[in-house]
Amino acid sequence: MKKESIYVIGHKNPDTDSICSAIGLAELKKAEGAANVLPARAGDINPQTAFILNYFNVEPPRYLPNVYPKAADIMSTEVVRVSGATPLLEVMELMRGEKIRFIPVVDSLGKPQGALTLMDLAKRYILTEADGLREVTATLANIVGVLKAEIVLDYLGDSERTFSVYVGAMGVDSFLNILGDEDHPACAVIVGDRADIQMTSAERGVGLLIVTGGFNINKAVLHEARKNNVSVIISPFDSVTTALLVRLSTPALKVSANTLETAKLDELASDLKLRLSSATGIVVLDGDGVMKGVVTKTNLLQPPATSLILVDHNELSQAVDGADMVNILEVIDHHRIGNFHTSQPIPFICEPVGSTSTLVSELFRRKGIPLKKETAGLLLGGVLSDTVILKSPTTTHRDREIVGWLEGISGLDHKTFGAEIFGATSSLKNRGAEAAVGGDFKVFEAKGRKFGIGQVETIGFEEFHEEKLKLREELVKVMEKKDLKLSAVLITDIVLGTSMLLAIGEREIMYKLDYPKLDENVYELKNVISRKKQVVPHILSLFNAVY
Repeated sequence: MKKESIYVIGHKNPDTDSICSAIGLAELKKAEGAANVLPARAGDINPQTAFILNYFNVEPPRYLPNVYPKAADIMSTEVVRVSGATPLLEVMELMRGEKIRFIPVVDSLGKPQGALTLMDLAKRYILTEADGLREVTATLANIVGVLKAEIVLDYLGDSERTFSVYVGAMGVDSFLNILGDEDHPACAVIVGDRADIQMTSAERGVGLLIVTGGFNINKAVLHEARKNNVSVIISPFDSVTTALLVRLSTPALKVSANTLETAKLDELASDLKLRLSSATGIVVLDGDGVMKGVVTKTNLLQPPATSLILVDHNELSQAVDGADMVNILEVIDHHRIGNFHTSQPIPFICEPVGSTSTLVSELFRRKGIPLKKETAGLLLGGVLSDTVILKSPTTTHRDREIVGWLEGISGLDHKTFGAEIFGATSSLKNRGAEAAVGGDFKVFEAKGRKFGIGQVETIGFEEFHEEKLKLREELVKVMEKKDLKLSAVLITDIVLGTSMLLAIGEREIMYKLDYPKLDENVYELKNVISRKKQVVPHILSLFNAVY
C-alpha cells in the first residue's frame, strides 16, 4: 500500500483565493509536523492567479483531475512472487507461510507469465482424474530439490521432462503388467529396497529410478542403469512421501493460469472491485508490462491512501471528482454550508469573512508559526482578490486587520498590489470567452435543480459589450454540459463597484429574475460586486419559489 497523501485543495475552476489558501494551509500543516501534505488544484489556473504566482515565483499546485482511488493507490507492492521454474512445493510453502492465496509467476524482467491460486493447485492435485495424478512434468533439478535427494546417475541434464510416475510396491510380474508397453524412458519409478524392481526398471530403461528410504543401490543395478541411460537418485523419504513430493516438483509456470487478470496503474478501484468478483487477484502493470503490485479483495477493504483538506468550499458538487470516495480530514471555508457528510468528526472552520486566505492567515498568527514573505504575499493576494481590494460587501474588520498584518510581513502595500493584480488581468478579450466564463464558475443546487454563476473582474464595461455574444455562446455550452437551469456570468467593474449580469436559463427563472434589464440577457446590478453575498442568495430564493 502507498503512504497516505494529504492534499489541500480548493474547488473546481479555482479562483485566486482557493489556490493561495491551499498553498498557505499546506505550508502551515508542514510546519506543524504533518507528513505528505501538498497543495493541489482541481482545475486550471486563471490569469489573475497566474499573475500572482509568477509575481512571487511560486509553482502552481499539483493538478488533480480527480481523486478516485486507483489501482496504484490500493495495490500491495510488497508482493510474494516466484519464477516460472519454482517447484510447486515451494509455492505451497510460501502460501502457507505468508498466509496468501495468490502468487504471480514472473520472468527475469518482472513481467507476469501467470499466477497461481490455492484453487489452481486443488484442481490439479485433488480434483484431477486418476490417470492425471500419475503425470509429472519437471526437471531433474526440481525433483532432486523437493526430495533433498542424492544424484547417483544423471542422463537427463537440465531438460524438462514429462514422466508417468509408478511406485514399485508389488511383485515383478505385477509391476511389468502395470508398466505395459508404455515408452519406458517416459517413466519414473519409485521403489524402496526391492532389488528385483530396481533391476527390472534399469533393464527396461526407465527415464528415472528413485530409490527411497536412503537405501544404497547394488553395483549390478547401477551397471544396468548405466548401460540403458537410466538416471538414478536416492530419496531420504519413504515411498509414499516421495511420491507425493515428486508431484510437487512441477514448475510453477506449468500450472499457472494462462488467462492472467491484469490492470494498469490508473485503473479505477471501483472497476477492479467488479473484476475481483470472479478473480482471486489482479496484477497491476506499468507501461512496460512490468508488475508493480497486486490487488486482491483484501486491498479493497483498506482505507483510501488519499485524504483531502478542503479550502474555500464545502459542497461536494464543487469539490474535485471522487472527493466522496476518499477521506476528508478538515474544511476551512467562508461560504454557506452545503450537503457535506463525514464518517468521523473533523475540524470544520466556516466563518463569515471575505476570503479563506484570511482564515488561513489568522491560523498562522494565532499559532505563532513563522510565515514566509512569499507566502504572506500569496495570502494577501487571495484576500485582495476575493474582497476586490477590500471593496466587496463581504469584507469584514477581520479581513482589513489581517491585510495590515500581511503587509508588514510581505512588504507590500495592499492598494498598490491590488491595483497591479486587477490591472494585469482585467481584459476580457485577452482571456477569451471560455476562460472568462469558466475560470471562476461555481455550481449551486436548490430543490434538486442546479444553476451556475461565473465572475470576472474588469475595469470598465466596454469590452463586455463587445464580447457579450461570445460570452453568451459559452454560457449555452456550459448550461448544456452541466445540466443547469440557469447559466450566468457576473462582470464586475472594480473601479465603479458595480456589475453586469449576463444570464440564460429556463423561462420561469428568467421571468422572475427581477434585476433591471438593459438588453437581451443582460441585467444591471448597481453596487453589486459580491456573487456570494449579493447574487447567489437571490437566485437560491428564486429556485425555491419556482420549483
